[in-house]
Amino acid sequence: MSLLSVTGLTKSFGGVQALRGVDFQVAPGEAVALIGPNGAGKSTCFNAIGGQLVPDAGSIEYEGKKLNGLPPHRIWRLGIGRTFQVAATFASLTVRENVQMAVASYRGLLGRLIRPLRALCRDEADEALRTVGLLDQADRACGLLSYGDLKRLELALALANEPRLLLMDEPTAGVAGGERRELMELIARTMEDRGISVLFTEHDMDVVFGHARRIVVLHRGEVVAVGDPDSVRRDAHVREIYLGSAAEEEEGGENEGGEGASC
Repeated sequence: MSLLSVTGLTKSFGGVQALRGVDFQVAPGEAVALIGPNGAGKSTCFNAIGGQLVPDAGSIEYEGKKLNGLPPHRIWRLGIGRTFQVAATFASLTVRENVQMAVASYRGLLGRLIRPLRALCRDEADEALRTVGLLDQADRACGLLSYGDLKRLELALALANEPRLLLMDEPTAGVAGGERRELMELIARTMEDRGISVLFTEHDMDVVFGHARRIVVLHRGEVVAVGDPDSVRRDAHVREIYLGSAAEEEEGGENEGGEGASC
């Protein structure tokens, strides 16, 4: 049985068709990478699943519930966590307070906040920080963290709603080489310990082939390959797509701007 099932997902922006009948599934406990060259449609697909975009056609089902048209906060409350390419936190709050805010929001406590934030959901926040290795920095201002630690904090925030599925958009973006490996190992341990499925996008192919159980390859809005890392690595069409993309980038034909250029 699939935890997440995407069927016939289609989305256009004016005359540009970003997704063309995309189909794939994520099973319980599975790590699935969604990859493709710039402009493939990865961000559009992620944003449709997360509720930031409404698809033109197709179906997105999570645990048998249809997600189409639900706003992000409703999807979050169903047990789907999300991280973004650029970590977003409250810089003026402490590390612990950031997580306390997320946990309190999930439990519906912020609207009737009668105790100081520092006393609210402290144990739950500390457990999340312990999981990501940041408990010793709980009282530091968030704005003082290194970027690698900010990404760890973002993972702690994503655990606040006790997710069964994590959507991770470029989890290692902006993180230095050695920290990338540590961050992905942390994500893998957390997945296993908590029984969480992960759907992630990533440009670092070492991360993709080292941590995904299954890979979905998008090209120009269509799924062109699905399989385990070995089969995708050997796929002639996938190799052609990536070699072609590399050649275009050398000629200056690609950039890293929004959805039209980097998906």
